[in-house]
Amino acid sequence: MNITNWSIDKYGLTEEDIKHTMDSYVSQTIKANNFFLKEGEICNYIGYVTKGLLRSYFYDDQANEITTNFFPEGSLIIAMDSFNNRVPSKEFIEAIEDTELSVVSYQRQMDLYKLVPAWNQICKDLGDIKIHEMLKRNESFQTLSATERYQKFCDEYPQLLQRVNLGYIASYIGVDNATLSRIRKKK
Repeated sequence: MNITNWSIDKYGLTEEDIKHTMDSYVSQTIKANNFFLKEGEICNYIGYVTKGLLRSYFYDDQANEITTNFFPEGSLIIAMDSFNNRVPSKEFIEAIEDTELSVVSYQRQMDLYKLVPAWNQICKDLGDIKIHEMLKRNESFQTLSATERYQKFCDEYPQLLQRVNLGYIASYIGVDNATLSRIRKKK
């Protein structure tokens, strides 16, 4: 989806609205194994992935790394609670590959609410999409077996199977590496 065309069509943005919006975003490059955000930091940016791949994760109470999301090209990156409520993040967002982003700062985001009349609705709708994705993921843990969760991952993210470490995939679907290995052998 081209986010600019989508915004123009759905929200009737003017050329001036688009200029304000485009001028608000800056390019950022993150090398593989470096961070967009670390646990304990306040999320000061929203990012849009133009090239590369990131993942979000946290450590549970037994110090296990739990992958919560992947962000390939075309993904919007935000630690929503941290960004919106200005509180320290509970997660890390790390580049798996060298990654190029377009980012907007928190302050500039607040300015856009004043400059672009439709910006509040755009952000609300994008937030609703992110919340819906989280709810679907939580539901899959309650209703699907590990094998079904792996199949769902393969169906939803076929382009990631060759780009993501199997340990990250195992963590994402809520199994250990040995279980994922057994699931993959049965396929």
